[in-house]
Amino acid sequence: MLIPSLTDPRSEATRQRLIDTGLELFGRYGFDGVTTRQLANAAQVNQAAIPYHFGGKEGVYLAVAEQIAANIGPQIRELQTQAESRLSAESPQSLLLEMTLKLAEIAFAPEHQKSWFILLTREQFHPTAASEILYTGFMQPAHDMIGKLIARITSDEAESEDNILLAHAYLGQLIGFAIGKATLSRRLDWPLEFTPAEWQQVKATIARFSRATIAGMTPGAD
Repeated sequence: MLIPSLTDPRSEATRQRLIDTGLELFGRYGFDGVTTRQLANAAQVNQAAIPYHFGGKEGVYLAVAEQIAANIGPQIRELQTQAESRLSAESPQSLLLEMTLKLAEIAFAPEHQKSWFILLTREQFHPTAASEILYTGFMQPAHDMIGKLIARITSDEAESEDNILLAHAYLGQLIGFAIGKATLSRRLDWPLEFTPAEWQQVKATIARFSRATIAGMTPGAD
């Protein structure tokens, strides 16, 4: 049996090359800044592969979002399941700290630190159909998990407006480190691509900040 080459427009390898290349190009230039010709040339595939596998450029973009969600979503949902199953028997404060640090481990994994950060940021400012894939795939489960843990600490309703805002503010520390690397690298004279040791310092800071924030949420802390 003949094995299709990477440039065969019908091969699964060609499809994956387009998704991987799409992540890089869409993250760097945005959806409107990439043409199908650029996409095909960068992936080193026949341009006919794009309509064959995806129907068009938007299909590639949505497939990129689906790959990000498929990569991160199961990890977030596993944390969500753990938190819900342990909440009745454990301190919500300790669980919130633990889950925050595990979210940081996922977010700052080496494979997540480049183009997909940029793509996610673009989707916050200019939402497309990909936003729904990313939101339901892993953003909403993470937000929901943190919100429920905070609500247990503060005795608020998890879906109240105040609690959702508080959960969003709390998660902002992770977002800040993810998309504010250029500022931090200048302030600390670190390379733009942080070393593993520097990421450990970031995580230690998140732990310190989280402990202080959680203590401030706890009734009687004042």
